[in-house]
Amino acid sequence: MRAVSLLKDGGVVVGPSDTVYGVYADASNERAVEKIFALKKRPAEKPFGVFVRDIAMARRFAYVSDAKAKFLERVWPGAVSVIFHHKEKLPAKLTGEKDTISLRIPNDSFLSVLLAQCDFPILQTSANIAGMQPAKTIEEVKNYFTDIKYQPNLMIDGGDGKENPSAIIDFTGAKPLITRMGVITKNQLDELLNGVV
Repeated sequence: MRAVSLLKDGGVVVGPSDTVYGVYADASNERAVEKIFALKKRPAEKPFGVFVRDIAMARRFAYVSDAKAKFLERVWPGAVSVIFHHKEKLPAKLTGEKDTISLRIPNDSFLSVLLAQCDFPILQTSANIAGMQPAKTIEEVKNYFTDIKYQPNLMIDGGDGKENPSAIIDFTGAKPLITRMGVITKNQLDELLNGVV
């Protein structure tokens, strides 16, 4: 798959996800991370999220307790991003120099193929210029990225994206905190979080 080869070579790929269109790169490649900051005109202090292949990969890069891993088994793959303290194994620019990182296993066939064939986590961010609405169609992607200085190496048409972003749960405090609602209701998340400390 060309997208896999490009990611392994430090390239930038735009394609579908289980929410809106995304911009993807090797999260362990500092130059690739810098490319996406430039492409999106994103402030340096704003971190990127990361897609991982499985919970074992998540635990390689973040501090995930057994209880929290059991919670992840119930919501991944899916549109739930979870924030943990990281193990400082990825470029500091990726995390905006913060000690936390947002991780997710997406529920999308294209991304599942990418993750299965890459031995690194994948930087993920919405396909847009910073401060603008995320692209939900390939036409919106092209409108954002066609006539700018920095270009993605590949843009993949995956049909129309979905309206709702992922839910976000912050596990870095004393108790789990739902910081953004997404495709899962608060009641569903509360039920899933019951007993997780």
